Amino acid sequence: MEVMKVKSLAKSFGGLSVLTDVSFELKAGEKVALIGPNGAGKTTLINVLNGLLSPSKGTIHLLGKNVTKRPPYDRVGLGLARSFQVSSLFPGLSLFENVLMALTGVQKTRYRMLRSFVSFRDNNQRVRELLKSIDLLDKQDLLVNELSHGEKRRLEIVLSISSRPKLLLLDEPNAGLDGAETAGLINFIEDLPEDTTTLVVAHDIDFIYRLCSRVLVLYYGKIIADGSCEEIQADQKVRSIYLGTEIK
Repeated sequence: MEVMKVKSLAKSFGGLSVLTDVSFELKAGEKVALIGPNGAGKTTLINVLNGLLSPSKGTIHLLGKNVTKRPPYDRVGLGLARSFQVSSLFPGLSLFENVLMALTGVQKTRYRMLRSFVSFRDNNQRVRELLKSIDLLDKQDLLVNELSHGEKRRLEIVLSISSRPKLLLLDEPNAGLDGAETAGLINFIEDLPEDTTTLVVAHDIDFIYRLCSRVLVLYYGKIIADGSCEEIQADQKVRSIYLGTEIK
């Protein structure tokens, strides 16, 4: 099943072209990495895919629907979620409150201001399940600003999956994590529902090869390679980029 189809996508800021003729497809359950050197346009591409930026050209289809001009909240409703490279948590609220806000924010009842506390019972249970899945249930009452960096990264991913997305976009999810935390993150992502498609932006090649079965390589705004980890390792263009030699 095709979860996302991107065709001839381009993005320019004034006279600066950041993305040029980007096309690819993502299938249900795939774990795909998006790699490339600094300035390649990776975060810009993620921002266009989730609707924070509008493309200059091209189309984006999510689960068969054209979302090219739809805002982020519409895409969330269709099954897209993302985490950010820079933490976007509420530091003055508890872990429990952060996850509860994320959970209720994607439900149809979010506009009902006067609700019985009993009506939150199912959500409260779901929050505890999510916190337990990242080994943070015992810290549910702590403020976010009391967490370590690694714990904040894990919490942010939990906020992303609280809506049970079909497509999860992760921007540098293991940035600043140590080896044990990275291993835990890999296990967590692998334990997501089988039909959850994941697109991961990362510089850590070892992390990518342990998690993903397919890699997209972005270079100066263009996809120059798309294949398995083994194919990407053997690709001469990719080797040239990372070894600093000229691409022929």
